[in-house]
Amino acid sequence: MKEKRKIALFVSAIGFGGAEKVVSLLLDELTKYFDVTLILLYNEIKLPINKNAKIIILSKDGETFKTSRFLRLLDNFKFLFKYPRVLKKEGIEVSVSFLVRQNIMNGIAKMINPSIKTIISERCFPSIMYNHGATSILTKLLIPYFYNKNDKLFSNSIYINNDLITNYNVKIDTSVIYNPILTESKKPNLKPYTDLDDIFKVVTVGRLIEVKNQKSIIESISLLSSNFYLDIYGDGPLDEILKNQSKTLNVEKRITFHGNVTGIKTHIINNHCFILSSLTEGFPNVLLEAMSVGLPVISTNCMSGPLELLNDNEKVKILSGSFVKAKYGLLVNVDDAVGLSQAIKYLQKNADVRNMYSQLSFERAKTYDVSNIGIHVKNLIDSL
Repeated sequence: MKEKRKIALFVSAIGFGGAEKVVSLLLDELTKYFDVTLILLYNEIKLPINKNAKIIILSKDGETFKTSRFLRLLDNFKFLFKYPRVLKKEGIEVSVSFLVRQNIMNGIAKMINPSIKTIISERCFPSIMYNHGATSILTKLLIPYFYNKNDKLFSNSIYINNDLITNYNVKIDTSVIYNPILTESKKPNLKPYTDLDDIFKVVTVGRLIEVKNQKSIIESISLLSSNFYLDIYGDGPLDEILKNQSKTLNVEKRITFHGNVTGIKTHIINNHCFILSSLTEGFPNVLLEAMSVGLPVISTNCMSGPLELLNDNEKVKILSGSFVKAKYGLLVNVDDAVGLSQAIKYLQKNADVRNMYSQLSFERAKTYDVSNIGIHVKNLIDSL
């Protein structure tokens, strides 16, 4: 029997972020075809890891992510030496990295050992996410140089690839592989809603950070009548700010902050629709997860992901304070609380539209099942 090729997946840790969820899911598929080593910078594993994957952690026992910029820099220098040594020791033939720090390290590892094949994956819109002070200057220098040392790049949006090519002079072969999801064989029963005077529950999931823009949803709830409620899942540095906003707008009794939970699908299914309010995205996992259980969805038409997912990337024009009916959900302009409130009210009042989008969501999500996406990643690795 032919031995499996040795590959590595390289990410900083396995937390609750989008890239980490992708890696966790891909391990289940890629271990069918390859001898897989998961390489982490830090010993943080909050999601299931396939038992057939070997795990190597580059930091010392007990070390965690450093808050000090200086200490993080020291860590990075240590990892720069450790990572190529691990690849050589483990006999890794192809290493696949995720996110900018690991992608740069993969480029350096390739420079040290040209025989290894390296694939990098960008998961966010670089010119927006990295457009802050020193980070902007560093990425403008580091991304063009080190990304181009690798063999191939894949992202989860054509807009990300275009941004990398146009604004960061990335010249290596690029492709798009969308995020995977675990889909259900049968559409779950959603929370019924028949009386317009009953509570209409909307839900959002994401880190409580500026780019996720939960403040826009809270504002939209304040523009609606008292029977509209919001569940927020996730934690982050804006927790207190968002709670204070809900108090200032007198909607604190209609908004529940749940923090991080496991098995998010079992929680969000108790709502009537899902909202993504981001200022920018790579490819929004949470939107796809909501669709996979048949929730009708409303999303900002942000860069990038929602237009591809909800309207097959066909451009739309959305009037300020309004929304459009896309193929698989409703789209609103970025940071338009009025438009968002109108979209929520529209779904609440139109049961036939809710049911239509519920079925369309469920069917659309099947396209992104991990069994399909895993094959795309396998084929990319096999091409090297």
